[in-house]
Amino acid sequence: MWQDFQLSWTPDDYHGISGTVIPHDRIWLPDIMLFNAYKLDYMDKAFPAYVMSSGHTMWIPHVRATAICNFDLTHFPYDTQVCELKFGSWTYNDNQVNLTHIDYPRVDTSSFLSHPEWNITETTAKKNIKKYPCCPELYGDITYTITIKRLTPLYTRAFATPCVLLALLIPLMFLVPVESKQKTNLGIGIFVCLSVLLLMFEMTLPSAFSALPKIAMFYVGAMVLVTVCLIVTTITSSIWYHSPSTPMPDCMKRFFVDCCGRIVCVSTTSHYLMNTAEVSMTHIHDGGSDGDGADKVQMMHMSRGQGVAAEWRALTLVIDRLLFIVFLAISIVLSVAIMG
Repeated sequence: MWQDFQLSWTPDDYHGISGTVIPHDRIWLPDIMLFNAYKLDYMDKAFPAYVMSSGHTMWIPHVRATAICNFDLTHFPYDTQVCELKFGSWTYNDNQVNLTHIDYPRVDTSSFLSHPEWNITETTAKKNIKKYPCCPELYGDITYTITIKRLTPLYTRAFATPCVLLALLIPLMFLVPVESKQKTNLGIGIFVCLSVLLLMFEMTLPSAFSALPKIAMFYVGAMVLVTVCLIVTTITSSIWYHSPSTPMPDCMKRFFVDCCGRIVCVSTTSHYLMNTAEVSMTHIHDGGSDGDGADKVQMMHMSRGQGVAAEWRALTLVIDRLLFIVFLAISIVLSVAIMG
């Protein structure tokens, strides 16, 4: 709405008429533009203007405006964005067209329709006066600042929750028994799921953004953890099947098997008995030896060999359980960071 004194009249002189409808192309229209507009579509400019006897004129064309706003997606999908809409005259200075917000600084949002993804949390209006290098006059504009908060339930269910659950599955790779040979399959399955979710997540983001979202870094971090787990799993598997002919160094045995083994509840005795039972069954199945003496010597060598193998397998379990604790702590910290 604007006031044009050239369109004012005295109602008593015109049979009490205080307002009338005039085609928009018959009167002067202010060239108010959205300065940071990306696209302006006038759906229909044929709407007439309503002119009152005081000169106040109301013309509401059907316009679809697309504004350029700098979005910070660092905390996506738990982000709050601030967008500024700068309106002003493209030609007239502030003395010729005096822009005034009716209910300064409040902005009426009662006619805004609800959006499934965004919620308006705050709106302000401010008039600015600026002098451009090209002209001696002052030019005014009104800047509307709109703060919007993203509604997160959909994104939480689609992206955040699956990623957190997959991250919590990563430490479980170290609890899978080595002899089951399923550690690698579990790790590859988690890696594939994270890759698919990351591709789906990338499709929901704008084509260009200033900062990488934290949740995207969480996806990449989880994939790095899976890769490290697969590498460590390959190493621990080779330790599990280590040759019993090579004894474990004493310093390694004291630190990992004896000291750390007590912390994570790993005992070489149980593995020694298990391995001895396996060898005994194999020995009986093969039919034994020719004599009792040779049989006892062979059993002694086999017992020592199985003791060494038990130490290597105990070392594997100790490493797996220690890494389970470490990776579980890392996964929980990352999950809290992304969900927070």
